[in-house]
Amino acid sequence: MGARLKGMRWSGAWMAGALLLALPAMAAGDQPSPAVAIDVDPPAPLVIDPPVRETIRLGRETAGSLPDRLDLPEPPQVVVEVPPPEAPAAAPAKTAEAVSEPRAESAGDRLAAAIQRRVADPALPLPPKFGANEREGLSAAYAAERHRALWIEDGAWNKAAESLIDRLGRADEDGLDPGDYPVPRLAAGEPGAEDLAEAELKLSAAAYLYARDARGGRIDPRRIGGLVTPRLDLPGVERVLATLAASEDAGAALGGFNPGYPGYAALREKLAELRAARPQGEARRGRAGTRLASSGEARVSSRWSPRLEGDLIANMERWRWLPSRVGERYILVNIPEFRLRLIEDGRMIHEARVITGSPSTPTPVFSHVMEYAIVNPSWFIPPSILRKDVLPGLARDPGYAARRGYQVTQRRGVTSVRMPPGPRNALGYIKFMFPNDHAVYLHDTPNRGLFGGSSRALSHGCVRLEHPFALGGKILGPAWSEARLKGLIGRGERTIMLSEPLPIHLAYFTTMVDEYGELRTFGDVYGYHRRVRLALGLGA
Repeated sequence: MGARLKGMRWSGAWMAGALLLALPAMAAGDQPSPAVAIDVDPPAPLVIDPPVRETIRLGRETAGSLPDRLDLPEPPQVVVEVPPPEAPAAAPAKTAEAVSEPRAESAGDRLAAAIQRRVADPALPLPPKFGANEREGLSAAYAAERHRALWIEDGAWNKAAESLIDRLGRADEDGLDPGDYPVPRLAAGEPGAEDLAEAELKLSAAAYLYARDARGGRIDPRRIGGLVTPRLDLPGVERVLATLAASEDAGAALGGFNPGYPGYAALREKLAELRAARPQGEARRGRAGTRLASSGEARVSSRWSPRLEGDLIANMERWRWLPSRVGERYILVNIPEFRLRLIEDGRMIHEARVITGSPSTPTPVFSHVMEYAIVNPSWFIPPSILRKDVLPGLARDPGYAARRGYQVTQRRGVTSVRMPPGPRNALGYIKFMFPNDHAVYLHDTPNRGLFGGSSRALSHGCVRLEHPFALGGKILGPAWSEARLKGLIGRGERTIMLSEPLPIHLAYFTTMVDEYGELRTFGDVYGYHRRVRLALGLGA
């Protein structure tokens, strides 16, 4: 289809020359291909200037003489060949996928949507111990998983869920109460997405409560005593569910929140043995039974005793107060037993008797990290002892300090008392430091005769060692043998750093399994064991 252009006028020498150049071709009979017709208005008479006349002369034999004024005939129609427009490219054929209908919502999509709704519902029925903070954690945990189900597949419990349910049902093997972790039931037939979502979330809640209690969340240690200050490693909901979801065996992973210490495992095994000996029909957790000795040490028979079952469970609970990570090497001081053990790769490599705090000045219960030892230490009497013993003695007897080897200084009205290194120093010749808020540590003592007594709750809170240089030779590295350490006595105060920090646990166990597999009990010197039993509902 052509385009017609009208209203164009030719003028001047250029247009005249162009027209004369086109005449020979027209005379020769060339026929342009018609494509676009352009109608041109008749031009005005063209006046050719003399210089132009000479320039455009084409030969008089062809064009003839050019007059001064040239009247041109009606111009012919000028046709400009324009290629035909290309046909629009055909649209690519749609693939089968592009033309298919939108993907139908799957059962998994419907369940995820239901989980998203239910987890945000404050009316979702969960166990009473599952509070507002735990609900927020549950919501965040499922949001991180795009609200996909962790335990349900094709309308039924998956393998991971079955493993979890089995572990929850055997919670009593670890001294826990299965009733605290109710397992939801899936409705018969084909339960709807809302019912499945509720069951999914309830199972997650039960698993979290188990994990938290396994790490020591059943009771607050501060309720037991003011100097019971362990730092509990209580996991959050997100951490628990992420751990379980990533595990090949969710039930085993859940059980892994229980303590990993050999001492705990030994008590757990004794609990199983004791229950196996229980007469049929006997209540699992009796509140009556033979009372154990209130002091000293006793060997216990594995014959069934409901009292003993509660003692095992209460002591297993106190193992949960230790850090969750079990170091390859650590020191364990059992306060009621008056004994220290150095454990390496699960084996005891050093053992010694100790003196611990008296009932009026208890040794704190906590865990820390030992960093260094000091040979020939000075003793700066702590404020509590200063107020209670030293200052009253100084007030009534001017020679009190000299007889005891004390150095008394006063500065700005404040009295301080120091005992310099030497054989009379209350810290002996070496002390082992793990700086803490209680200002307690392990140290030597000049009063060695006290280690012969069966009850050694005698100190002001620190732990006195029977064989301190033997311990130093085990923990300070190969360069510091027991003999070399003793060779420093009397040669001035010296600090020796441990090659790497060593975990130390000041613990309180009234029932333990010894290295021969025998179950032993010890006196409840501070009354903590009785309070734990009461807090767990096991009776006094």
